[in-house]
Amino acid sequence: MNQIRITLGILLGLAVAGCATIPPDPGMLDDARDAIAQAEDADASEYAPLELRFARERLEKAEQALVDGDGDEVRRLADEAEIEALLALARTQAALTRADLTQRQRELEQLKADLVEAFGEEVLER
Repeated sequence: MNQIRITLGILLGLAVAGCATIPPDPGMLDDARDAIAQAEDADASEYAPLELRFARERLEKAEQALVDGDGDEVRRLADEAEIEALLALARTQAALTRADLTQRQRELEQLKADLVEAFGEEVLER
């Protein structure tokens, strides 16, 4: 009888422990924060302001979910914030690359014009 009570007590303790919720880890937000910081450093506020705003909003919601103790929601929102921030970073990098390409094309056209002026149209035929 005593053995049964001990076994039931252990099982009850395990059941109660299994029902207890573990508070979400604040570190779950670190990747999202880092991605947002990278996007901000790359001037995403100028080139991808909408995506950056979405990332910040989702991070704020994730922080609130952390306070509320909703670990699943924290993880989902933090992942969405990170993805939005990475999208903002990618769009910013693409815009900067396009601007660089445009500048180089202008320089090439100017170089061609200078060559034609110095050596005539036949220089472009070679």
